[in-house]
Amino acid sequence: MAKLLKEPLLHFILAGFALFLFFKPEQSSTEAVATQPVTVDTTIIVDRQALLDYMQFQAKAFDEDSFNAKLDAMSADERTALINHYVREEALYREALSMHMDEGDYIIKQRMVQKVEFLLENLVANTSNPTEEQLNDFYQRHQSDYQVDAVYSFTHLFFDAENGGKEAALARAKAQQARTANIGFNDAVQYSERFPFLQNYVERTREFVVSNFSEDFVAALDTLTPSDNTWHGPIASRYGHHLVMLVNKTPPTLPALVEIRERVLEDYRYESLQQNREKAEQDVVANYQVRVQLERE
Repeated sequence: MAKLLKEPLLHFILAGFALFLFFKPEQSSTEAVATQPVTVDTTIIVDRQALLDYMQFQAKAFDEDSFNAKLDAMSADERTALINHYVREEALYREALSMHMDEGDYIIKQRMVQKVEFLLENLVANTSNPTEEQLNDFYQRHQSDYQVDAVYSFTHLFFDAENGGKEAALARAKAQQARTANIGFNDAVQYSERFPFLQNYVERTREFVVSNFSEDFVAALDTLTPSDNTWHGPIASRYGHHLVMLVNKTPPTLPALVEIRERVLEDYRYESLQQNREKAEQDVVANYQVRVQLERE
């Protein structure tokens, strides 16, 4: 207790409360009684369950068997330090209660809500393993999450719309198109205007190419037949026009469930956990009657 009285935070709380009482406006006797510090139990009992609860909330993990083992494995010094931390927190908490600090405080309300959320999540965390039928059904419903993006390999000659406008860039592209016969994949940089990103794109995903050019540009690539000696275009992007040599493209693919089973299983368990927690929260809310009164007084 003597150690507790030396805590700067406790001094700050007590000083703040004293100033609150000193400068508080006059109030009725009924109000004065209501705001007097409440009497709290000054005996702090440190038992095994109290320490286990404290350890679990500190770790935001709820597995009593695991924390029982951790508590048993502690040295005498570690256990003493744990008890001191618990006693400090409990004493300051009770002091706050005695000053009514738990009343009307939204932050405290949120913390209490979070504690219940942690408890509910712990209750539903042990999701049973799905059957193969359930896992396959989940995989079928979420195929878009597992689809492997299309991949492109190409180079391009760029004609910048910032240099004279879009029409001028298109005209330069058409003029160059007649002179591309001897331009190879690795020669493009010599004939291209400076592009903000890459000159050669080798095994780049559709998403990556869209981010560098535009959706319409990639849609145009999808219409082309790959060839290592053919220049296509002009094709417009958000930056200007391009002549493109597409040497390879791989369409989007969907791996078989057996190839990505562990990933699908992890996603299934996560979704089940979320759904079970939401159901548990709804069950709690269902125990309460709700009255909506929005009229101004």
